[in-house]
Amino acid sequence: MKKILLFDIGSNSVRTLRVTQDAQLQAQFSGKRVYTTRLAEGLAETGALSQARMLQSLLVIRSLHGELAAQGFLSFAYATSAVRDAVNGAVFIGFVEEIIGKGHARILSGEEEAAFAQQGADPEGGRIILDIGGGSTQIVRPHSRESWPIGCVRAKDLAPFDDLSSITNALYPILSGLFGPPDLDERHNRPILSSERQPAQEALLGVGGTITTLALLCEGKDTFAPWEDKKRIESFALRAVLNSLDSLGGAQRAKVPLLKNRHDVILHGGVILQYLMERLHCTRIDATLSDGLDGYALHLLNTLP
Repeated sequence: MKKILLFDIGSNSVRTLRVTQDAQLQAQFSGKRVYTTRLAEGLAETGALSQARMLQSLLVIRSLHGELAAQGFLSFAYATSAVRDAVNGAVFIGFVEEIIGKGHARILSGEEEAAFAQQGADPEGGRIILDIGGGSTQIVRPHSRESWPIGCVRAKDLAPFDDLSSITNALYPILSGLFGPPDLDERHNRPILSSERQPAQEALLGVGGTITTLALLCEGKDTFAPWEDKKRIESFALRAVLNSLDSLGGAQRAKVPLLKNRHDVILHGGVILQYLMERLHCTRIDATLSDGLDGYALHLLNTLP
């Protein structure tokens, strides 16, 4: 039997997944957990991962690896935008390998990150997928995968405000420079999104903590509970939720259980989502809990002896 403990080392959190596969090749995924470590905090300013945030992430990995190794699990890890962009990212991965084993950790490229998100969320490859992370955003189309250096934590560094108006005013020019203006289809010599319109009858597919949190908020939920299939976010509901969160103020947002570890970046992530829905001419997005963590787990099951 294969027994795997997988770590997703992101910009905002370390996520885990336990995977077992029996002799009949039947796989079971369980124990998906999120540990907020804010590894990317300050990265935009210094270009490096801070010692404190690295230590916090390593403590999570060491604790869980020690517990599950005693039960026969092999640990593997992959890192995304924060480690990919940091000048000391390779050093950090070396520390991870000292804990879980040489060759058991790797840094994903932006395209690989997008590919695993597609494998986990939409293995048939027919949907446009948005994955808004802490340090980057992946956009997956049926025939292309794009990774962009903006996520909720990095956006907070670039727009260090607590109100929706200031965040929007600061981020929209940055997002326009990356993706192109929402109301234009072409700009010369810009690395913008392709201009194809998403069919009105088909929603985008959204993965990652920003989008899944906003999906629950759009339903009026204030605590997390896992779900099967998908939850829909309509553009009008997203605007209403962002305005409601804004009216709460930072202190009250921090008291919402669902936002315990995301209260200071949820508006930033919501503005990114709102912008991309406008840019892609789409009024709805379906949120799913299946994502790159599941995709990488499937990759390991298919490649490990």
